[in-house]
Amino acid sequence: MMIKPRVAVIVLNYNNPTDTISCLQNIRTTNYDNFQIIIIDNHSTDDSISQIKAALLPSEIFIEAPINKGYAAGNNLGIREMQSQETDYFCILNNDVEVDPNFLDILVTKMIENPDLGIVGPKICDFDNRNLVQSTGSIVNMNFGRATELNKNRPVSEVVSEVISCDYVGGACMLVRSKVIDQVGLIPEDYFLFYEENEWCAKVKQAGYQIACVTEATVYHKGSHTINQISGLSEYFMYRNLVIFVNRNGSFKNRMIFLTYFIGFCFKSLLFKKHGGRFFRYFWDGITGINRYQYLQK
Repeated sequence: MMIKPRVAVIVLNYNNPTDTISCLQNIRTTNYDNFQIIIIDNHSTDDSISQIKAALLPSEIFIEAPINKGYAAGNNLGIREMQSQETDYFCILNNDVEVDPNFLDILVTKMIENPDLGIVGPKICDFDNRNLVQSTGSIVNMNFGRATELNKNRPVSEVVSEVISCDYVGGACMLVRSKVIDQVGLIPEDYFLFYEENEWCAKVKQAGYQIACVTEATVYHKGSHTINQISGLSEYFMYRNLVIFVNRNGSFKNRMIFLTYFIGFCFKSLLFKKHGGRFFRYFWDGITGINRYQYLQK
């Protein structure tokens, strides 16, 4: 019997042991028979560590991050742990995701069949309304930094089973070739939160690989429970990191168009939004790389 490629499934936890343990138990039900679970605690301040350790099986790996440096840095701890252990693929999985038992087998099979694929993701559906699609990958307009989520809010029945080429797949679930990581590097850690998977996928495409959503595979995504614990966090990093992403990955023309657009947006927000001046701060922090939530990295 042929041994299937080895997959490292990495799940990041921060102050959310309930979802993480539920995700852990769910991963164990997958039909794939050659995977290693790695749980990373991203320096939680609650009792996550004791709860998760109590739920682990002896074969599962648990890593405590010494400092919270964000989504990318946390997941990179798991990647580094498994890179020297003959790992063929890495599956980055959010802790608020429930997987279909066949998802991993489908994704790995598609990667084997298509050597040009560097990163793939499944069809992401809503956790509460399972007949509703959240995303089947996204296309990016670099002039304005806008990402269009393909098939967003469409009924599952309207999405044909196929491989959809895209610019990036959501970080809720993505499968990456180990050799691609060796070639392009780990997940970019400068963002702390949001847009790191966008840039990672962009680098993989620049290296000559394709990014795609395999719609036959399915996961169910609850939403950003951890992010919503801190007021203003989501908005701040969405806008700050948008500036960083376009500045680092767009062409000169892209950057000039985006600069004009975003400054205009900032002035419009100043005039018509309550406390609209905050968008100038987001822009400045994106240009300079300042992180006003640096205190989270303690």
